[in-house]
Amino acid sequence: DLASRNLVLMVQNLYFGGTKLSVLKKNISSRINLETQRSHQILLPFWLIFEDTVFTLIGDQEMLSPNIEADLTEGGTVSSDYLDFLCHQRMQSSYWLGHYDRAKYYAERKIRQGLLKFKSIVSEFYFGLTAIKIFQRKEKKVWINRTEKSIASMKKAAENSEWNFQNKVYLLEAELSSVSKHIDNDEALEKYNKAIEAAKRSKFIHEEGLACELAGFHCNRVGDKTNALNFLSRAKECYNEWGSRMKVKFIDNEIQQINNTAS
Repeated sequence: DLASRNLVLMVQNLYFGGTKLSVLKKNISSRINLETQRSHQILLPFWLIFEDTVFTLIGDQEMLSPNIEADLTEGGTVSSDYLDFLCHQRMQSSYWLGHYDRAKYYAERKIRQGLLKFKSIVSEFYFGLTAIKIFQRKEKKVWINRTEKSIASMKKAAENSEWNFQNKVYLLEAELSSVSKHIDNDEALEKYNKAIEAAKRSKFIHEEGLACELAGFHCNRVGDKTNALNFLSRAKECYNEWGSRMKVKFIDNEIQQINNTAS
């Protein structure tokens, strides 16, 4: 029913806002228990997808559940709402896990299906970040164009809600500056810091962590090991507060690698 669908959206918005993952896990588990007791379990697949995302981010499982993944087959008989939700959740999970080609697949699937719903604004953000990662491997201008399109979308969204989207504008711009052929390190750092501060003001602890993480990677690429370690340490603090053991472990490994190369 409408009330139940609105509840899914409400919990998803808590996720977008950086609510602690343990709180989301508890809320979702409660909804799954209630949904399984209903005669019409229309929303159960949505809750299971969401649970899968949160469990992955926490670190309770290492890979996305294959039984849910099978529902994304070409020609499958699934509703557009379900496909949109699935692609959106999978794209974000894949990005956080570092599976950028997979994130690209889900983003492009959304575009092919014409799934232009509200959460597609957030999808644009992750697609823009993913495009930067792919560009770093393949160096094709099409991926820079993709990020520029995402920046334009975020700027338009920020005109209506600076609180929700300005930090995303800054972070995409920072990433674009970082991979520029004529990189201006001061300009890139300024944008990373703006992204960090904007996310902090909006209390988006997960995106504050992400901005710190990407700033750390940038500093490491330009040989600034000290700032790289400082940013990554801040990212670890954010991810720990968010409740993502998976990301904390990842950052610990990155810090160790930098320390090993510096010694």
